[in-house]
Amino acid sequence: MKYLTKRFAGQSFISWGLQLLLIYLAWLVTDHKIQNNLWTIGTAAILVLLIYMSLAHDNHSRTK
Repeated sequence: MKYLTKRFAGQSFISWGLQLLLIYLAWLVTDHKIQNNLWTIGTAAILVLLIYMSLAHDNHSRTK
């Protein structure tokens, strides 16, 4: 688990992974592989909140 909290370019690997998931979700919508409906928008919103929380945690642990 310590591997996921290591930093690369100022962000933890968890933050990078969540951002890549959001990009992949957007890619699937633009390629029409999944529909742009309420479930997709909700999933994107949850990913954005998790990214925000992860980046806030990275910033908090960096200032300690």
